[in-house]
Amino acid sequence: MPLISNVGKKSLSQRSFAWFIYANLIFFGATMTIPFLITLTSSTSNSYDYDRFYVLPRALWSRSDRYVKGLVDYFNEYPNWYLVLASQFRDVPSNWTSWRSIGLDVNAVDTLANKYLHASPEEKKVWELQAADYSDFAQTYPITDTLATFTREQGASFVAMNYQRQWAEANPEAAKGASGRQRMNGGLSVLSASWGVPINSFYSILFETETRAPMIQQSWVPPETPKQVDFDALRMAIRNGYGAPGVLGKWQKFLRDKGKSSAEARQLAPLPISASAEDKALWAEFARVNAPASAAVPLPLRLLWIEFLGSDAARPILGLQENELFDITRYNAMAGTNYASLRETPFPLPDTGFDGLRSAWQNFIESRYPLRLIKLNVTPELEATYHQFLATRYSSLENVNRLMGLNNTSFDQFKLASAVPLGQGLAGAGQVDVWLDFVRTLPFSDRVLTSSEEAYQDFLLNKYGSLEAINSAYGWKLNLLEEAFPPFDKAYTVTYFNNETAFAWSPLANNYQTIVNFLVNQGNAIPVTLLLVVMSIIATLTVNPLAGYALSRFNLKGKDKIILFCLATSAFPAMVSAIPGYLLMRDLGLLNTFFALVLPGAASGMSIFILKGFFDSLPQELYEAATIDGAKEWQIFLFVTLPMVKPILAVNALGAFLAAYAGWEWALIICQNKDMWTLSVWLYQASQWWANTPWITSAGFVVASIPTLLVFLFCQNIIMRGIIVPSMK
Repeated sequence: MPLISNVGKKSLSQRSFAWFIYANLIFFGATMTIPFLITLTSSTSNSYDYDRFYVLPRALWSRSDRYVKGLVDYFNEYPNWYLVLASQFRDVPSNWTSWRSIGLDVNAVDTLANKYLHASPEEKKVWELQAADYSDFAQTYPITDTLATFTREQGASFVAMNYQRQWAEANPEAAKGASGRQRMNGGLSVLSASWGVPINSFYSILFETETRAPMIQQSWVPPETPKQVDFDALRMAIRNGYGAPGVLGKWQKFLRDKGKSSAEARQLAPLPISASAEDKALWAEFARVNAPASAAVPLPLRLLWIEFLGSDAARPILGLQENELFDITRYNAMAGTNYASLRETPFPLPDTGFDGLRSAWQNFIESRYPLRLIKLNVTPELEATYHQFLATRYSSLENVNRLMGLNNTSFDQFKLASAVPLGQGLAGAGQVDVWLDFVRTLPFSDRVLTSSEEAYQDFLLNKYGSLEAINSAYGWKLNLLEEAFPPFDKAYTVTYFNNETAFAWSPLANNYQTIVNFLVNQGNAIPVTLLLVVMSIIATLTVNPLAGYALSRFNLKGKDKIILFCLATSAFPAMVSAIPGYLLMRDLGLLNTFFALVLPGAASGMSIFILKGFFDSLPQELYEAATIDGAKEWQIFLFVTLPMVKPILAVNALGAFLAAYAGWEWALIICQNKDMWTLSVWLYQASQWWANTPWITSAGFVVASIPTLLVFLFCQNIIMRGIIVPSMK
């Protein structure tokens, strides 16, 4: 029966009241729906758009948003990444110093992206040539001098894949038919032995020290440790397409088209360091067209030069006062040039011209330029200087031998390396230190510089022969070869065009893939949770109906006090009883068991009270008729009473499901054994591990809500009957 009759609907006041009710329902419905939609959107975001708090992700309909959002996978994690981004995209605004600031600057995002997305066909053709050349150059550039972006999950997954493969190769018999858990444990044992520390989970692996290494510091050299070796292998895999949206799938198809089997294609994705020359040539052929840009970006040293020009150390050299800033105007005045910005200025400083900057350049080379990127033209005279340095600096031959791990009988037997002597392990650390100390004493003229900029300029010159030919092929108008920098922006744009569908869908699925893999591979989360839920529902539907039936059916002594006690239990939060409950379970020897998880919540005072009320409302004639027919008490309970209270049983079952499924506090307290942790406990752990990447945690919340939603939808009709019918009696 409607609350408002047909006659009443004609009244303006009644219609206004009805619209008021609808408006309130819509408003309060929105307050419940919008937060969930924001969580859902956050679960498909990354550091670029997480702080937008949109109901729907803008990347769904904005191509420019997807273009810039994809750059997160190429520039992130390492120090001053935004400066590297600005060096590769010259039109990047100066206020883009964090992905949060970039994501909120929507107009600038569209302006930058549209410059590349709306290029003419002629421009795209030239960009494809530049991108192919960049790919050929980047593939041969030393991996130790690259900046790599990868997520924590990608690093852990790569290490897991690498060491599980090593374990399988070392234990072929055990690897046959081994489960995923056994392979993971085998890989962990090999990893622990290699790194020399016990590692219990691949997810605990962090490359923070390696990622944040001070590569621009003058004396820094990569440590020769097993972990650094694995980090270099990871960077190599990233350069070979690992983690790039859609690239490895295309690469496997490319290999199959070239005659490789599916198994061989999987083994080569990503291309391992030990790959054959033929496979490396195939990858080079594939990458220059399909994925010329990777997240392993050669270190741009011109950033260090520009930073030095604006530093306090350069002021007296440049003749600047304390309050004067160095900008492009002063650069042009000192160098006699006419550049529009410092990002366009040449690097290294050309041998001719730029006289006003010559002293600053020399000081920069001697005080700031990374020593590991310096080479020496070893001549007899320079080697004699080296021997004199050893004799003067270390006073005795014995000291030098002990430091360098050698056994020479004279200073003349020490050979001067043309480059920093890496690759000799920890035993060669002394030789590295001695070489660096010697190079510091050398004048500017004895140092031969190497950098990604110079390597790229040499690459272009070797391929095209002259600056005029380079300008003609690329459509550039450079006056100096030193103005040519690696065109990462064009390579990225070509990569985006060739994998645009993957760039669109990958961010939507990455976070979910990460959290699902985490939950599946951690402990026994899924089977433990399923068994716990089933046991909790069975216990709830057994204990509570029996107690409520007894209180309703029989005149028990002190029944009122029992009911009052049941109600009193609802007045206190569950965690009040956590400590006494833990002590009780400990004394009973039930810790780390399902009994400890199920028993404390098997009886609910509120459920017993509500069930008693339902049982009281049933007609007594039913019980009398069943008794006359000869039914026993348990038959009356099972076949007469319970079918009449299905709705409230469904409500109790749902409550038991939610308590068992979502109750992580008690499960964490009572079970110290990780094999007994439930999904909710592992989700709590995930929220701690990924505290700095809350979008992954948001994906975990969405995944965790799916079973609850399905159970509620499945029981919806029964639950609604349990809520509505009693209120109408």
